[in-house]
Amino acid sequence: MNKNRIVGSAKQIKGSIKQAVGKVVGDAKLQADGKIDQTEGKVQSVVGTVEDKFGTPVSDDMLHRDGKTNRLIGSAKQIKGSMKIAVGKLVGDTKLQAKGNANKVEGKVQNLVGTIKQSLK
Repeated sequence: MNKNRIVGSAKQIKGSIKQAVGKVVGDAKLQADGKIDQTEGKVQSVVGTVEDKFGTPVSDDMLHRDGKTNRLIGSAKQIKGSMKIAVGKLVGDTKLQAKGNANKVEGKVQNLVGTIKQSLK
């Protein structure tokens, strides 16, 4: 379990508490703040899960792009990786194949980040 998953879970709990307290005392702003914290926590927890699954960190630029842009760039990186792998196999270059695999993994992560961002809209 990585840092993003732990911090994300903590934010979700904090948000749940804020939302509950806001409901009890009739404070709509506190309730809204709690919902925002919960959503941020969910996103951060999912980012941590993606990082654990693929072994690749999610970069800040991925988090600041919209979902469609991330998916487009992610798909392009996967294609680039596939091409490097194919060329590497043709010429017997294992380093090029390894770089291709790395590009494919990075592309998958970025594509998944884009999918998550789109689903949260």
